[in-house]
Amino acid sequence: MSSPNQATLNAPVTFEGAGIHTGTEGSVVVKPAPPGTGRLFVAPDGTEIPARVDHVVACDRCTVLGKGEARVHTPEHLLAALWGAGVDNARIEMTGPEVPILDGSCETFYREFLKVGVADQKEPAAVLAPERPYTVSTEAGQLVLVVPDDHLRFEYVLYYDHPMLGCQAVQYDPFTGDFEQEIAPARTFALWEEVKPLLERGLAQGGNINNALVVFQDRFSTPLTVEREPVRHKCLDLIGDFALLDARLRARVLAVKAGHRLHVDCAQLLWEDLRG
Repeated sequence: MSSPNQATLNAPVTFEGAGIHTGTEGSVVVKPAPPGTGRLFVAPDGTEIPARVDHVVACDRCTVLGKGEARVHTPEHLLAALWGAGVDNARIEMTGPEVPILDGSCETFYREFLKVGVADQKEPAAVLAPERPYTVSTEAGQLVLVVPDDHLRFEYVLYYDHPMLGCQAVQYDPFTGDFEQEIAPARTFALWEEVKPLLERGLAQGGNINNALVVFQDRFSTPLTVEREPVRHKCLDLIGDFALLDARLRARVLAVKAGHRLHVDCAQLLWEDLRG
């Protein structure tokens, strides 16, 4: 995102697979789009759903976008990859209700976007530069804080009372960091104790050891793809949810033990104050 102008892909990219929560097979075609389009999902019935925080209709282990009866489940990994690649405008056509989970990270999305390349557009990109702090929190100690800064930084602090996790922290600075190495490979994860309740709630229907990291009391289901993978995936989710601001953000974003609901609630505060 070094250019101040908007950008789009040079060519369409197609992804296929099952959604991790619905288990439904589907494809996603990410196409170039004109300036001012934003990242726009097109549901199977043709409904156009902007990937914006004002179109979030649910947050239960994933973010859900909606318009009318149409829904897009789990867009956050794809949105994080588009953000990481510097793509402001894209038309995202879906054949199913959920974005394919692929390997549980956003690495495949990101690499395919870089493979086709990103085209600079003439119009300047929108920039949000808050002048005061914005915060949301819970009594359980969960927190999302946005404070003014001269450039964008994401920080996440994870804490689980669990022998394989404990307290982990990561900071990602897009100006000095490497998205492909630090963030993109980090897979979604779940505690073994959470898996059965998720299935009983109708979630994680498409989850397996090939697309999620399962955390047991004494081991991980597969070797980690990157150091401190769980907290890096949480940072990936944070980036994907804040991409719903549909603008370049100039601020420091800190999340502590937060999930999609708190991410979206904080982004909503910025949206209403700075874009409303």
